[in-house]
Amino acid sequence: MQSLFFDSAPYAALLLDAQGEVVAINRALRELCGQSGGGLGEGSDPLVVLGVRDEASAEALRMRIERALLGEASPVLELVLLGNPRVPVHVRATVGALQTPAGALAGACLSLEPVAADVSAVPGVSDSSGAQADEALIKAERRFHLMADALQDSCIFFVDTQGKISDWSESAHRLHGFTAGQIVGMPLSVLQVALPGEVDELSSNDAVRLARERGQWEVHGWRRRASGEAFWGHTLLTALRGEDGTVEGLSCISRDMTVARDLDRVMNDLNAELERRVSERVRQYLVPNHDLDVFTHHITHDLRAPLRHINTFAGLILENAAGLEAHAELARYREGLRAATRRLDNMVESLLSYARLGRIDLHPVPLAMTTLVHSAIERARRDHPGVDVSFIVQEDLPAVLGDPMMLGQLVNSVIDNAVKFSARARPAEVQIGWSPDGDGRGQFFVVDNGVGFDVSKANNLFLMFARQHHSIDFPGDGTGLAIAQRIVQRHNGRIWADSSPKTGCALYFTLPLDGSQAGSSPGDQDDRPVAPAG
Repeated sequence: MQSLFFDSAPYAALLLDAQGEVVAINRALRELCGQSGGGLGEGSDPLVVLGVRDEASAEALRMRIERALLGEASPVLELVLLGNPRVPVHVRATVGALQTPAGALAGACLSLEPVAADVSAVPGVSDSSGAQADEALIKAERRFHLMADALQDSCIFFVDTQGKISDWSESAHRLHGFTAGQIVGMPLSVLQVALPGEVDELSSNDAVRLARERGQWEVHGWRRRASGEAFWGHTLLTALRGEDGTVEGLSCISRDMTVARDLDRVMNDLNAELERRVSERVRQYLVPNHDLDVFTHHITHDLRAPLRHINTFAGLILENAAGLEAHAELARYREGLRAATRRLDNMVESLLSYARLGRIDLHPVPLAMTTLVHSAIERARRDHPGVDVSFIVQEDLPAVLGDPMMLGQLVNSVIDNAVKFSARARPAEVQIGWSPDGDGRGQFFVVDNGVGFDVSKANNLFLMFARQHHSIDFPGDGTGLAIAQRIVQRHNGRIWADSSPKTGCALYFTLPLDGSQAGSSPGDQDDRPVAPAG
């Protein structure tokens, strides 16, 4: 009865078994193709039976049959049947699954609906826009499947709006180990796994809900493999909307991030260890700094007290002395003692100043170098009233970025040093200028025509209390350049000197320029000083 009903059906159809082979063809299909009963056969490929010879159309029909045998629906497909080459038949093909009363898949039914003939649509005669569009769609779908299946360490699959897995790619099978038959129709939560002491950032139901509401959502957590092994995964859920904006499902792109997570943990451990070592090193430096504070305190109070006592007792000796000659002799002794105590007191003050420079905080602000230089020149004239020295200052000195107190001390020190050692020159002259040093820094120079020194023998030039000339010839305690170097280094600069005996000295140092003037360069004044090669 069923066979009679199928054969007398008003629409053309053929039946396929579970392997996709033809098991029955009805009379309407034979009439549609214009052939007798022997023209179409059973137990063979339906593409051959129907005469689908266009490669794109054949691939599209084959894919729909495969989906039907899996119980999945497919859209209608337009075909041109060439079972009889002289009578091409244009049809719309629909492929549906056949199920037993128990619900098991038993095969598929391919029904064909004739449409108006269009000679231009016959493959081999001419191309049609419909066939081209269908071929493009098939190629795009094929590229997508190739991409989805070829992913490595990542996968893509699809879930419906309820969060149940609806499509399972080969890449998903490779990453998780489950086959499509094992996983399709299961909730997304089956891929999550809870490890002791570990929790997912978000449940799968909440992730699906947020992706539907916001269009996309990311979640990290432990994922399950079919083998029972867990891996740390990153999943991106994206809502797929139809033309009317309705969410039709969601795509899930997952990636195995276990190695990256382990590496991140290693980096965190290394950072923690580094922080521990830095803290330990800082603690080790804090102890000497504390000792230095105690040392400077003793110098300030304990060492200066005996100096004051020496000076006081020297005065008392003179007051109690009898006789003019003894009085004059003791006066010379007293002045010698007082001069020595004053020099020692100045050395102590310089040592304290040097120690403080290494510990106090910098407060950099833009400073006009011209103002600092002219202020230092005025101070040098007051400190050396008997020295007739002329100053040649470049007019376009730039603004620098530094600590006002420190840079004031720096400029005072280097200019005072130049005046002191050029005092005997006739005429005495000091030149001050600058040139760009690159990277937002300026190179400044202070050049004198004084006594100079042999720079090849001046390895200790910037050491505390180091002198290139005897204190009898030139006053001072040998701390000026050491303090200048400490200030320049605190500003990430460098300082050096170039000199030779009886030809003067050129002192160079670099400082950061104020950002608003970092790109400026010296002017073109004809009378600006030119520094010697340093």
